[in-house]
Amino acid sequence: MRYPFKNLTNVVDNNKKEDIRSIREWLKHQPHLPSISDEFIMLFLHCNYFSLDRTKVTINSYFTVRAENKDLFTKWEVDEFDYETYELAPIPKKTPEGYNVLLYRLKDPDPNKFIFQEGLRGFLSFNDVRISEDGLCPGYIVIFDMKGCSMGHLARATPYMNYIKAFMIYIQEGHPARLKGVHVINTVWFVDKILNLVKPLIHSEVMELLHFHHTLDTLKEFVPLELLPEEYGGDSKPTAVIHEEHTKLMKEEYKEWLRGCDSLVADLQKRPQKSKQDIMEGSFRSLSID
Repeated sequence: MRYPFKNLTNVVDNNKKEDIRSIREWLKHQPHLPSISDEFIMLFLHCNYFSLDRTKVTINSYFTVRAENKDLFTKWEVDEFDYETYELAPIPKKTPEGYNVLLYRLKDPDPNKFIFQEGLRGFLSFNDVRISEDGLCPGYIVIFDMKGCSMGHLARATPYMNYIKAFMIYIQEGHPARLKGVHVINTVWFVDKILNLVKPLIHSEVMELLHFHHTLDTLKEFVPLELLPEEYGGDSKPTAVIHEEHTKLMKEEYKEWLRGCDSLVADLQKRPQKSKQDIMEGSFRSLSID
């Protein structure tokens, strides 16, 4: 699998071929990283607004974090994912800026059914499928609906700080997508406890993208409410229907593709000596948001 994203065909900009050649030359001196196509390199360049230095860091982070956390990023069996506890919904309509909106929420509020690691695996695989489907996207706005969340959920997540740290490093430093906003709606009374848990792991630039909303009245300042599912007052299908349709897509079109993502890892034994320090020991990129 030289590159995993279906819609990256014919995306190589002739004006960026010199940038691609530069990254490919750099890759020749990175024995721990797998061979990737020009299209895949284009994805990394695009998400970094074609900064060569930042692109190199993102590529290294992408493959290295996945290698250091194989329990999160490998053995993705779509038939075994938990689609009954969570709803992951790509909103069909885009914002006026052309951004894609992703909505995440609990489907079953019972904390006893909340298995943090499995939920995170499903979330990460969902994100990879979205990149495959969306291609070179101008940006993503993420909405987390906290309705149904309880202290029981927080208690079941807190012991897995290693997974939380891996996730935060990956999303901020290795995820090949442009993040334009993170909005938490229907916030619960203990949201400050959650924020205190993850705040040390969040870059200041990303903190500026993070917004909390008790009601949708403040969300509409950032996202037109008519884009949202009908239960939020919008014109899109219900979240449950979008979730079911996307689940069907993953099961019917991405089963083998997700299994193949096992190969998207660095060979940690071949890392150059100067790079031996695990990425998990700390973040090393200052994310730039335009």
